[in-house]
Amino acid sequence: MSEHEDEQENGHDHEHEPDVDEALEEALELDTQSQIFLEMRRQNLDLLKIASEVAGYAGPHAPLKQGDVKNALKAMWDIYSELYAWVDPEESEDDDDDEDDE
Repeated sequence: MSEHEDEQENGHDHEHEPDVDEALEEALELDTQSQIFLEMRRQNLDLLKIASEVAGYAGPHAPLKQGDVKNALKAMWDIYSELYAWVDPEESEDDDDDEDDE
């Protein structure tokens, strides 16, 4: 291969590098966003588990009766919401603003 052909080939490769770099950056950004999303969901599940334990609905017990399910879910939601406000106060303030608008 001549020097000129080598330069053309290398020059051609350099034209595509920004596209490759941009694609890699986008992939890393998506991966980071996915990891953040998954971590937040894991934290939500942990909070829900704690809420169910605090409300007394975790562990071995008899199945809930049909009428008790709504009350159990409300109790767990109230505790979960309070825990979530401690974990992410800014998000809770945004939710309060939304409720005020309704």
